[in-house]
Amino acid sequence: MKFQSKGGGQYSLRSGLTIYPSQDKLISQTLVELKQKLPAHLIVLVDVTGQVVSAQGEQQNVDLVSLGSLIAGDLAASQEIARLTGQYQDNQMVLREGQNFHTFIIEAGMHLALLVQVPDSVPLGWGRMLTVKTAHRLAEIVEQPPQPHEQTTAHKTEELFEEEALSELFTDALDDLWME
Repeated sequence: MKFQSKGGGQYSLRSGLTIYPSQDKLISQTLVELKQKLPAHLIVLVDVTGQVVSAQGEQQNVDLVSLGSLIAGDLAASQEIARLTGQYQDNQMVLREGQNFHTFIIEAGMHLALLVQVPDSVPLGWGRMLTVKTAHRLAEIVEQPPQPHEQTTAHKTEELFEEEALSELFTDALDDLWME
């Protein structure tokens, strides 16, 4: 499931990261593979601001927008605790053991955070290993340069906005509102 409005095939996240169609496809494939291998109850990928990028698994009765913000906040708080105590390293992971489900939250590169929730029947070591491996793969995916045709589309979109100044776009939009 995807949550962004797409323009020209790519979408920009609040963190400044732009996801291109080829990257989006690889992200989806990676999350589906993780869901099948574990098996995962819920997987949510967010950027560091909490904007949901993708989700897999049981999502009914889950407010993904709120959950995305909490994932980013939880990871940021855990990272800061690690920094203050001198324990910070790349790829910090938070583990919450529950009665029915265990939850892993891990950074996936500089821009993304991954939540993976697994049933308590999944061994913690197996869940941790696959979650870490997936986080590394996601970081690699978003660091890959876009395909040449994707870059061309992105540049055309940027040129379109440069041709017509942003202030003119706002003025026209306001005029349209008042004319109605």
